[in-house]
Amino acid sequence: MKLLVDESVGIKVYFKLKQMGFDVVTPIYSMKGAGDEEVMRSAVLENRVIITNDKDFGWLAHLYKPLGVILLRLKDERAENKIKIIQYVLEKYGERIPRNILIVSEKKIRIRSI
Repeated sequence: MKLLVDESVGIKVYFKLKQMGFDVVTPIYSMKGAGDEEVMRSAVLENRVIITNDKDFGWLAHLYKPLGVILLRLKDERAENKIKIIQYVLEKYGERIPRNILIVSEKKIRIRSI
């Protein structure tokens, strides 16, 4: 599964997912400071799942129809926690990501269709 780690998630998460073997990109390098819509269009063109903390991607997903969105709503914002939770979501919910928005907290995962 191809991933796009939004700037809001952090560079440490990007590097760790890359190290784990995921096909992952981030706008931090190629599109630094790009608006949410530009990042969304890039994800759609490259058929990537967006991982973000930014709630705006929820409503943008309904307009642009990306492969999927993992929206992190975490209390513990440390990179280590994000990585652990993202890895869990990809392993346990991977087949449910396409055409859905997964709203992820430490306590639950809600799934909404795009």
